[in-house]
Order: sequence, then structure tokens, then C-alpha cells
Amino acid sequence: MKAKKITTNIELDIANYFNTETGESLFSEIIENGYSVSVKKESDLFTLNRPKNFSFINIDTLIKLYDVLSNAELGYLFKLIPLTKTEWNVIYNNTIPHSNYTLQNYLEIKSNSTFHALIKKLISVGVLYQVKGNIRGAVRLTYILNPNVSNRRKTFHNSLISYFKDFN
Repeated sequence: MKAKKITTNIELDIANYFNTETGESLFSEIIENGYSVSVKKESDLFTLNRPKNFSFINIDTLIKLYDVLSNAELGYLFKLIPLTKTEWNVIYNNTIPHSNYTLQNYLEIKSNSTFHALIKKLISVGVLYQVKGNIRGAVRLTYILNPNVSNRRKTFHNSLISYFKDFN
């Protein structure tokens, strides 16, 4: 990740600066020649160039989820965040949405009952939304991650927010 030093513009009172050879003020020279003065002062702050592959996590929401999810459930949630794609925040398996089977394998959960209990909990607290539909010729279950928890896009489908509660 590249960092760029932040600079701020400072104002100079150019009436107090004189050309030692001619005795003219800097102000008159600038006005006559149509120049402008811009001075930048470096600060101790840096701005980081945001990478193309990023996620925003709502810290206020995350803190509220600490009270309702176990550490293991939070760990699984964090594994889901990088998988979201599209304006619907769908959890993807490369180029197609994850199914129960592929998602269980990705999360490395051996027990079906443990996996289904996790999904049920994430849905009940408002982190996931389950969608059942015909995807590429087969009826599949897919999952949408609440964009109030995390998102990887700046824009969303306008009806997406109506499916989820805002934790704030």
C-alpha cells in the first residue's frame, strides 16, 4: 500500500516580502506579471491510496455484534467479508454465488448441524439474508451480507437496505 504525505496550503502576507535588488514588494511583482503564489506545508499526516480490493467494516455495528456473536461466529463472519460482490453484496464462490455446500466447505465446518446453526444465527441477528432462486438453471440458496456490517462497494441496489436492519 502506498502512502502519500498530506500537505496543507498556508497563507503568506506577501506585502511583507520585498525584492532586495529593486526594492519592489512581492505583491506588486505578482500583480504586474499575473503570477499566483501557492505554498504548501507538509504535515505529519499521511493518506493511503485505497487498494482496488478493499472492504469497509462498520466499527459501531461490529462492536454491537460482539454482544450477540461468539468469537468463533465473528471469525466466520470475517471470512465471509472478502467474498461479497455485486450491488447486492452477494457472497460469491469465484464467479457464482456460494451454495450451502460450497460455503460450508469454504468455512471449513465439518458438521452440517454446526453450519446450519451458524447460518441460522447470522440470519436471526440480521447479518445475513438468505435467497432461494433459480441461478444458472438450478434452484439454489445464496446469501447476502448486510451492507451495514461490511461492504466492498460504494453503491448498492436501492432495495437492498430494506432487507436489513441498521445496527446503529
